[in-house]
Amino acid sequence: MAKLAGCTALGGVLVAGMLFPAAGGFGYLSNRAADTVDNSSAELVEGVVPAVTTMVDKAGEPIAWLYDQRRFEVPSEQISNEMKLAIVSIEDKRFPEHQGVDWQGTIRAFLTNTTSGQVEQGASTIDQQYVKNYLLHVIAKTDAERRAAIETTPARKIREIRMALTLDDQLTKDEILTRYLNLVPFGNGSFGIQDAARTYFGIDAKDLNIPQAAMLAGMVQSSSALNPYTNPDGVLARRNIVLDTMIDNIPERADEIRAAKELPLGVLPEPNTLPRGCIAADDRGYFCEYALQYLENSGLSREQIDRGGYLIRTTLDPEVQDSVKASLDRFTSPTVDDVASVMNVIEPGQDSHKVLAMGSSRKFGLDAEAKETVQPQPYSLAGHGAGSIFKIFTVAAA
Repeated sequence: MAKLAGCTALGGVLVAGMLFPAAGGFGYLSNRAADTVDNSSAELVEGVVPAVTTMVDKAGEPIAWLYDQRRFEVPSEQISNEMKLAIVSIEDKRFPEHQGVDWQGTIRAFLTNTTSGQVEQGASTIDQQYVKNYLLHVIAKTDAERRAAIETTPARKIREIRMALTLDDQLTKDEILTRYLNLVPFGNGSFGIQDAARTYFGIDAKDLNIPQAAMLAGMVQSSSALNPYTNPDGVLARRNIVLDTMIDNIPERADEIRAAKELPLGVLPEPNTLPRGCIAADDRGYFCEYALQYLENSGLSREQIDRGGYLIRTTLDPEVQDSVKASLDRFTSPTVDDVASVMNVIEPGQDSHKVLAMGSSRKFGLDAEAKETVQPQPYSLAGHGAGSIFKIFTVAAA
């Protein structure tokens, strides 16, 4: 009884320290945390996250996907209600009620962890998890900053709490939940709920049903360990735990949710991922690199493009490009030693000169033994050009 009373008192001190950081040792920790809170809070409320940039040709067909994190941000109305119910049910059932921090859960976890001598319970709300993930996956740029974002120290926890309270004060619950679902990793290189739905089920986030939503909600706990392709039994068990919480929290739908526990995971045979960068653009790779260099010279860096979620519309004409590539391959083998034919097609004009096609007989790639190259042959002085020798062929043709 005395031990319980002592733990209760300590819990009170913990909460008091968080609420009134000027007092005692917790005041010192909170002041340390405050050094980085203000700037990070402003960035956090703004909520910009890395997303996939898509480069398309004249017809709107993708040439390449450029990204640091494979994420497609979607608004709230494009996320199924089942997904929202599942994530709240398993991660933070009092999410609609608290103001960013679940003090009841915090005290309970503190008492449990104190009496056991180890960390057995967490108490992070969705707001707090959003803060932690944002600091880790968006703000952190170095290994040291990434370690600091997840370190288990009172200073970090207090900073997280303060930022969560700020977040809840400035955004609606639906905005916070939408941002959280757009931010967190889901394994296999997937970030955010839209890409997760495409990666595992080949559908959009708005179309996720109860068992699909429960699987993804369960994976948030550990996106590396809970991989349906390497640990299907563990993922199935975790999915059913999520469904059990939904039965408890949404009793009016208990029969429907209980029936979902009997269904298989239903994931695709393999993850539905996206090729990354110009290296995956095949014969369009030369043009892709040229376009990126053009944008960089105009002030838009590769890093900005990889994180910006832009749609880059280009002048590349797919019909002209295919014709150019076929012509190059017909007259020059892509594997012949020391020779490559290149061709660009430029549309004449008064105000602009659009690049319609750009190609080389050499395949754009990294396999040097197969004579592939990433040298910018069609638009630079890479290698040894034929130069004035071509005057002979021009005269002969004339």
